[in-house]
Amino acid sequence: MVWGYHLGIVNPAQNAALVPFFRAVHHGGIGVSFFFVLSGFVLVWSFRPNDTTRAFLRRRFAKIYPNYAFSLLCALVIIVLTGGVVSGWPLLGNVLLVNSWFLGAGFPNAINLVAWTLCCEAFFYVSLPYVLPRLQRLTTERLYTWLAVVPVLALLGNTAAANLLPAEAAAHFGFFPPTRYHEFLVGVIVGVLVLRGSWAGPGLWPSTALAVVTYVAHSWADVSVVVPLVFAALIAAAAKADVDGQWSPWRWQPVVVLGEVSYAFYLMHFLVMTAAVDVIRHLGQESFWFGAQPLVGGAGFFLAGTMIVTLLISFPMYYWLERPMMRVLGTKKRP
Repeated sequence: MVWGYHLGIVNPAQNAALVPFFRAVHHGGIGVSFFFVLSGFVLVWSFRPNDTTRAFLRRRFAKIYPNYAFSLLCALVIIVLTGGVVSGWPLLGNVLLVNSWFLGAGFPNAINLVAWTLCCEAFFYVSLPYVLPRLQRLTTERLYTWLAVVPVLALLGNTAAANLLPAEAAAHFGFFPPTRYHEFLVGVIVGVLVLRGSWAGPGLWPSTALAVVTYVAHSWADVSVVVPLVFAALIAAAAKADVDGQWSPWRWQPVVVLGEVSYAFYLMHFLVMTAAVDVIRHLGQESFWFGAQPLVGGAGFFLAGTMIVTLLISFPMYYWLERPMMRVLGTKKRP
């Protein structure tokens, strides 16, 4: 969803055959919410009893930073080759994963547009060793209460920010890590409930249908307050299906492999798109690739080509960089 959404931003095609596709992914940015909810759920699922904060954060660093550093280097090379300019402070913010804490133009989505989500994740990781034990001590009733209250608090906070902050800060408020914390927290709470055996959400197929209906409804109304809850229900249902041995399409091996490389894909997809657009414009081929076309034509080739190229980059990143660095930097698994 995120890939299609960004493709619609980067690719100014007027191909009538692709209009339904771009209309379908117009709200694909909602996939970031899924990413944050999934992150909270998976970290609860994999959290080790009696783990130290240092060991936990070291594993998180080993998982995300090597690939992120490589994508940042690629972004800098692309900027230099295309005649762009990189300012020192945004670069430092990207290196330290703090750039989305600054609510001004040129910071949250500087250099590599998707990096702001990693700033949010870094904030989530640092907080989890302190938040999770406290949530685990709550009763099931209290957890369900927080599950209902957290999205409402987020809605109130976003509404207040939109009305009280200066225009420039309000425009970048969605990148600010604390404003996305409720999505991560919903994933954490549902993860605790599932591990406790107290999750009472819908099954895999009802939750899938609910997610599709919510996404479609998002085209007509702002339903963002319930989106994390819907995604959490879907993720929990998929996990329970795995545990219970029920059939699930998400255990199909090609889907599992794509899931493993999806982090690298996410880091690189926007860079591949923007680099391809720059090359096409440098060659003066905009009319073929992005002009009005009766059939799929160049725009369709651009869509498929950027997908394939990004995948060809993502697999080596996962197998030759992410996994080796996790072995080198991560802590050894306990027996």
